Amino acid sequence: MPPAVSDSLTPALSDPAEIDLRPLAEADVLLVALDFDGVLAPLQDDPTTSRIVPASAEAIARLAALPDTQLALVSGRDVTTLRGLADPPESAMIVGSHGAEIDLGPAADSTASDADSGGEDAADADTSDAGTDAPAPNALTNDEDALLSAIDDHLGELSRLSERDGFDLRIEYKPYSRTVHTRGMAPGLAASLREHVVSVQAEHGGIRVIEGHDITELAVSQATKGTGMRALVTAVDPSAALYLGDDITDEDAFAELAQLSPELTGVGIKVGSAPTQAELRIADPEAVAVLLTRLAEERAAFTGA
Repeated sequence: MPPAVSDSLTPALSDPAEIDLRPLAEADVLLVALDFDGVLAPLQDDPTTSRIVPASAEAIARLAALPDTQLALVSGRDVTTLRGLADPPESAMIVGSHGAEIDLGPAADSTASDADSGGEDAADADTSDAGTDAPAPNALTNDEDALLSAIDDHLGELSRLSERDGFDLRIEYKPYSRTVHTRGMAPGLAASLREHVVSVQAEHGGIRVIEGHDITELAVSQATKGTGMRALVTAVDPSAALYLGDDITDEDAFAELAQLSPELTGVGIKVGSAPTQAELRIADPEAVAVLLTRLAEERAAFTGA
């Protein structure tokens, strides 16, 4: 069940059937960027079992097929895992590992091919500043690799403790980080695990601690979902952009979206009851499905698709 939502929330809870979607549906170019866990897919104790709400899967497939409409998934999951779990449309752009991995998909490949071919559009384009605001995914640096090794050694101690004391330890391994999941654990045990996990930061200052819904993540990249949102906007150049997120890390994307105004119409929507700087709020992944279905219908009517 979703958490109870207070009437005193700021912003207040909105009915997804009543939100005015016209600024998005009628945009010349629309970017739809969505978090995965807690937004498209209900949160699960076992993160490998997360699946998109079927109605949302249908809506994003329809949105991705519409003219001048770019779909993107933005997640703490790594790109490979996210593609496997979400099975997004082929044209979808993917931001993974909290912005450390950016996969712009076929659209980026097409742009590169056009530039390589030396066509008129490529020849006329001013590329002097191209890519300066859009970080590309890179291999781990030597320093980052060393930090990951230190994290693995630290979590190895925790694994031995879990075997000795008989508690279930769930560690998710990502290219730029390691995530310890505590969903479903007794509060005392979860708090103790978190304290142990973050203690490695005292020895290795380059490690970034990321907190989320029942997770503690140790990352070696300083990228954020705001980094990812900026890269998406740079690549797509939309006139309007929607971002839906439910977690603490999504606040970076909401902040980036706000900074991009008035160059584009940005709409940030928080999913759930956590504090937020987003201007709108809806209840849960089921409400997300209603909203995305409406957006797909209104966008299709506007584009004539």
